[in-house]
Amino acid sequence: MLISTTTSLKDLSDLLGFLGNEQRLRILRAIAEEEKYAREISEELGISRPLVTIYLKQLEKRGLAVGTARVTDDPPLMRRYYRAAPFALVVDLELIKHLREE
Repeated sequence: MLISTTTSLKDLSDLLGFLGNEQRLRILRAIAEEEKYAREISEELGISRPLVTIYLKQLEKRGLAVGTARVTDDPPLMRRYYRAAPFALVVDLELIKHLREE
């Protein structure tokens, strides 16, 4: 998927700021090859589970991750597993020249 919803300088700035967070990038990397749930990611990366959950929801909202709820045999019985959604982000001068002001 190519992220092409960026139509303004503000949109691009927001997206780059969002992706400029090292912890979000580490979470994306952790779920790039294999789906995981928040506690697994938290333990693997040494980031608090509540923060991992917040970042996963943000990534999902922006279309950068896909979450799927599943019933498990172990507590908690319902877990939400996440996997990174394939995407490409190309930022070049041509894009910047054509973005509108807000």
